Amino acid sequence: MRDTIIRRLRPYWKMEAANVVFVPAFTAFVVRETGGVLDWPLAVAGLACAALLIVGAAALRMELAEVERDTTLATRLLGFARAARGPGAVLCAAGVGAACWQLWRDGGWTPASIGTAALATLAVLEFVNYYAVQIQHFDHAADFRRLMSGRGFRPSHLARALRRAAQSRRL
Repeated sequence: MRDTIIRRLRPYWKMEAANVVFVPAFTAFVVRETGGVLDWPLAVAGLACAALLIVGAAALRMELAEVERDTTLATRLLGFARAARGPGAVLCAAGVGAACWQLWRDGGWTPASIGTAALATLAVLEFVNYYAVQIQHFDHAADFRRLMSGRGFRPSHLARALRRAAQSRRL
């Protein structure tokens, strides 16, 4: 079982890390190729998205470190994720605000406002997926079966780890 988890997590955290650059860059490319303007709202939403993808990569790498019994790395990554929570929430709010402003400024849906809204939405979804409940269920059959069984969403691995760390400090 442990080896199966390691095989699944090892490439997964790297994919999430690659998406830090790929997702905002691809969105900017599509916006530009469809006649949109690359401006500050897109940059703000792209920064929010990239920041939350960094948290996601760290959370997945933390899970791998825990399975590999590398407690030093797992503890450092948990500390990073805890410290990034507040700034991540602020960046999400800034991304959503930038998307709303751009939609208002453009007078409707344009390539730039669609790209900005997409990046801001992804940032918020990543925040929820890592800091609150696991909303991503399509990448692991057991998670998908659990969701389809009607048991609903469960707290994310990072949320549970942060809760455990907070409780252990109170004892």
